[in-house]
Amino acid sequence: MVGEGLPGILGQPRGAEAKTILPKKEKLKLRRERWLQKIEAIKLAEQKLKAERRRRATVVVGDLQPLRDALPELLELEAGARRPHARGTSSKPRPAELSRMSAAQRLQLLEEERTRFRDLLASPAYRASPLQTIGQQLARQMQLDGGGLL
Repeated sequence: MVGEGLPGILGQPRGAEAKTILPKKEKLKLRRERWLQKIEAIKLAEQKLKAERRRRATVVVGDLQPLRDALPELLELEAGARRPHARGTSSKPRPAELSRMSAAQRLQLLEEERTRFRDLLASPAYRASPLQTIGQQLARQMQLDGGGLL
């Protein structure tokens, strides 16, 4: 047979190792796996692009009024950490009616009342005479809220 003894002429180049010969079915499996990986990579890239477009296109919906109302309160808190100020004073007067208050104002009022009530229950004067202590507390609060109209 021609060329069987000469490795550089017809067969493999000199110095090259013999490649592993795979059966046709194995080659097809490998080719299919690479093809599926490419498809998966393309799908993943498309999903990322679609999600990014969706995030950019999404507009902010809803009412931002509670956020706007809360911002001055946050500024007051930061300022309060720097300089002490009297409790109960705020830069913006509260409306007299709950229905006219914003959600943030209602929550703040509720939290103030809750802390005031806890302080009242913990005081020794309340344990001695509850009705008198509650009456004094209400009178003080009405003077603060009403500007001394008692």
